[in-house]
Parts: sequence; C-alpha cells; structure tokens
Amino acid sequence: MNKFKSFLILLISFILQTSIFAKIEILGANVNIIIPATIALSQILPNRTGRVGGLIIGIVEDFLFTSLIGVRALSYYLIGVASSGEFIRVAKDKQAGIIVCFLATFFNFLLVNGIYYIFGKSLTSITGYLGLEIIVESIFNSVIYLVYYELIKNIMYIPTYRI
Repeated sequence: MNKFKSFLILLISFILQTSIFAKIEILGANVNIIIPATIALSQILPNRTGRVGGLIIGIVEDFLFTSLIGVRALSYYLIGVASSGEFIRVAKDKQAGIIVCFLATFFNFLLVNGIYYIFGKSLTSITGYLGLEIIVESIFNSVIYLVYYELIKNIMYIPTYRI
C-alpha cells in the first residue's frame, strides 16, 4: 500500500511540476518539487522507494521534455541514494532533510547542466542561472521539503497495536 501511495505522491508532484511550477518564476528561479519529494520519500520510507521513484519520474521527465534521456533520472536517483542514508551517513530528521534538499538542488543543477554542456549546451545559458536564481530555488525547495515531510509522515502512517 505504501508503494501505491508513494507512486501517487510522485505522480501528483510530476503533474504539478510540469503544469504549474515550471511556469512560475520567482526572482528568476523555477521551483523543482521533484527533488524535495524524492528526498522526503527516501528519508521516511525504507528500502528503495524514494530513489526508484525519483528514477522513474526522472525517466518520464526526460522522455517528455529533453532530447538527452537519463540525465534527470540519474540526478534524482543519486539524490535519493544520498538522502536515504544508506551509503552516505545522513540523519533522517527535518533539519538534515532541509540541508540535504538545499545541497541537492545545487547538485542537480551542476550535474544536469554539466552533462548537457558535455553534449553541446552553451556555457552562457548555464552560468546565467548560477547567481541569485539557484539560491532562491534551493531555499524554495527546502521550504517545500517541509511540506512533503509532514505530508508523507501523515499519509504513510502505519498504526501499530499493542496486545
């Protein structure tokens, strides 16, 4: 049941990202709500739910919107792996999640645009976003992470009964 709920959360996040949040620009920055969703799922749920969900949403996003397949999927997967605490020691509380989300936004930007640069994207289009915009996006992603953290904690609640 938790996998189905995770799928619904990521699907709704993807729909909101592509239809609403991609069009909203605040101080030149676009919010990417897939990153906080992946981090929150990776921290709260066990196993590979967050990172596999990020991988699947990344592949769908790559197929629909980019000419280079797998770049965003790789980025979201690596973010899910790092935030799950399995390979890199990361605490699974809100404060650590905010910091991970802030850093993951920078990582996503550098990885995706670095790969695009290798395959021919101009450097001026990349460096134009490296000022206030990426900091604003990181702050907004961290705030949205808090919303996802509470949402997932409440939705994925599994009651335990003591006999």
